[in-house]
Amino acid sequence: MNLRHKNIVIIYMLYFGDMVSLSPFLEILRREAVGSKITLVIDARFQEAVRYNPCIDTIIPVDRKKMGLSSTWKLGKEIGKTHPDILMVLHGTTRTFLMAKAMKAKVWVGETGNPLGRLFIDDEILVERRDCHAAEKYVKVLEHLGVSNLAHHGMQMYTCPAWEEGAKAFFAAEGVKPEDRLAGFSVGSSTAEKNWSAEKYGEVADHFSGLGYRPVFFGIPGEMPLIEKALAHMKRRYEAIVAAGKLSMGEFIAAASWCAVAFTNDSGPMYVFDSCKVPVIAMFGPSNAKLHHPLGEKSCALATTDMPRTQDHVNHTIRDRSYTPIDAISVSEAVCAGEWALGMISDERYEGHLALVEGNRHGG
Repeated sequence: MNLRHKNIVIIYMLYFGDMVSLSPFLEILRREAVGSKITLVIDARFQEAVRYNPCIDTIIPVDRKKMGLSSTWKLGKEIGKTHPDILMVLHGTTRTFLMAKAMKAKVWVGETGNPLGRLFIDDEILVERRDCHAAEKYVKVLEHLGVSNLAHHGMQMYTCPAWEEGAKAFFAAEGVKPEDRLAGFSVGSSTAEKNWSAEKYGEVADHFSGLGYRPVFFGIPGEMPLIEKALAHMKRRYEAIVAAGKLSMGEFIAAASWCAVAFTNDSGPMYVFDSCKVPVIAMFGPSNAKLHHPLGEKSCALATTDMPRTQDHVNHTIRDRSYTPIDAISVSEAVCAGEWALGMISDERYEGHLALVEGNRHGG
């Protein structure tokens, strides 16, 4: 497909971490689509993840909670007035189907979002594939469309001076000096089953605090109960910095790069640290580490379960209890991985971005 000098619209209304994982796709598309205008339709809650991405010309934020079927159709009609040449739907739903129908792009590729969509789509592509990492499945769409140069620089995020200044001011107020070393922690996620024990995070934070890395707990206000549990298990609590609820999403993106290492669950912040080239140790229970592990050179997922790549959606895995609970990961395993990430020790187990912990099951 000729992507040059086109009006390209992409619909992708998923979550924060998904927006980060889209960056390799956007980098390749920008390079290939010489002279084209690229518009991205996204969930308004997560627009900071791509607001300053130079690969995008226009962002159309959508409030999914307030947008009914009628307003979805109207938005599609409005975008259609710009006469899109190519519409790419990377995650299909009933809402994206209506928007696509109303838009009347010259060519519609990607997912249909509705069985009726097969009557109208020009090239239906299975985007939600399970034979590669989550970031690569979008790259595969471009490969399907005939793009041969698929080289990219991994997941990337972009900030602005205001976000950088906000992060700098926050750390200055917390007494952080330029020579200080920080260890980032994000203890929450979208579901409780994906959360490693907050108490264990506290013990890991205490260990690295003793090695000279001040712990910084990032998160949203609703994660404060988890953070308080973590802090309660720290002997060196006085060293900890609580950033949860004190930074905007953009300021968090800027602040993440201040860290020398980070510890997270499978969550959006995991990809933020990874895109900032911060070594990440990520805890995986019911979600599939083979598809979602961090990609950095010194990053690694610690997984409780050896899942096949074809493992169903995480919500189904939780429902069926077809995994080993995340707390099977011990504090010592997280500490060891963190020391490896910082270059303190050598350990081949972490070299491939994924390490199975003792007691895993359900091989595949």
